Amino acid sequence: MTWRAGARREGGFDEASPVVIRDELEVKAPPARVWDELTSVERWARWHRGVGFAVLRGPLEPGTPLLWRVDGMRVSSILVEVEKGHRIGWTIRTLGGRGYQRWILESLPSGHTLVKLEESWNGFVVWFLRRTLRRTLERSRAEWLEGLQRESLSGGEGTG
Repeated sequence: MTWRAGARREGGFDEASPVVIRDELEVKAPPARVWDELTSVERWARWHRGVGFAVLRGPLEPGTPLLWRVDGMRVSSILVEVEKGHRIGWTIRTLGGRGYQRWILESLPSGHTLVKLEESWNGFVVWFLRRTLRRTLERSRAEWLEGLQRESLSGGEGTG
């Protein structure tokens, strides 16, 4: 896959990006509990060791800024998709790359939640370091899903 300037759609998941991450996990908690943990961004750092801080600068709705640090990168984001209890997505802007991250929650017959994560990254630095970045992001996002599972099961009491 080659990097193409201007190939990225602003504000959405881009299947043609040089780095695309997809992961999913069945979380043994109801969707409302998982949603509460996922959207309580200020608590991310408690249960995902890669997150240094996260601050939502307004209501949980499209257009609201999200500032955070993950895996040593300072990130500026804007919420784009918010479908309460089901879907949330935001832009990602950091030094050397831009992208999009989307979380989808599906209710399962067991009462558990299937959590799907989709992420795409673009930019020259991203294209150049795509293999390393993909491996790093896959590891980090798997940890994020596992942390979301732990925190959802603990009832938000914190795990670390």
